Amino acid sequence: MNVFKSCRRIGTALCLFVLLTVFSTFAEESVDGNPAPHKTSGLIVSPLFGWVENVSNSSGTSDVSPEYGLFVMYANPRVVINNTTFFSDVNQSVVWGNIASFNLYGDPKAKLTWYLGASYVWHRVETQTVEIEINEPLGKVGVVWRIPDLHLSLNPYVGYAQQTTVTKFPSAWHLPNDRNRSDIVVYGVSAYWRWRMLHANAKYYLANDLDHDTFNHNFRIWCSAMFNESLGVIARLEYEEQNTTKDTSLLFGPVFVF
Repeated sequence: MNVFKSCRRIGTALCLFVLLTVFSTFAEESVDGNPAPHKTSGLIVSPLFGWVENVSNSSGTSDVSPEYGLFVMYANPRVVINNTTFFSDVNQSVVWGNIASFNLYGDPKAKLTWYLGASYVWHRVETQTVEIEINEPLGKVGVVWRIPDLHLSLNPYVGYAQQTTVTKFPSAWHLPNDRNRSDIVVYGVSAYWRWRMLHANAKYYLANDLDHDTFNHNFRIWCSAMFNESLGVIARLEYEEQNTTKDTSLLFGPVFVF
């Protein structure tokens, strides 16, 4: 636990004060703070390693475990596509997850323009007694406000998701699978900051489950830096508060640009 807390403090300091960037050598114009390379398009790949802390809201028990991930992003001045896959074995649960997103932007040079986005979240949690699978497609619409003097862009948005949760019990229990569907409204804002060798991307969103009258919170920050046009480093800190658990994840890794 002490090791995780120390690493989390180091990661937070890196994110907030070092402000590393993925595409430090790319063009001066960027898509609402997302990377826009000199060339027509750019691809980055980043294998990730770190730790995750899981806290049960009901029992108060917590556990810290290694976490592994892979981040891939494709970007051009109007389109940004990214995918994050992760795995951990924490609190006696094997957790797999994948977050894929597609983002489309208006005029890449306008100070105020439109934004459309879509994402798909998939989770699978396996324990000794149950297997839970979550699928959540999400659509978003918003605006992008660029502040060139501060090298900053803000992207407030609102979205709608349909979340399906399927719970599978051991066959010996002779219980049918439990399927639960929820309608979710998402309110979020992203902030992008980029200057020379430095880049930071912070996101916060509030998810309102209309069917169960609950609210989930998520805060995520990426910070990274390039050593040259092809190689850099990245740090990712995420905090997520749900109905049953609180999760804090800290990941690091190299960045390869193609």
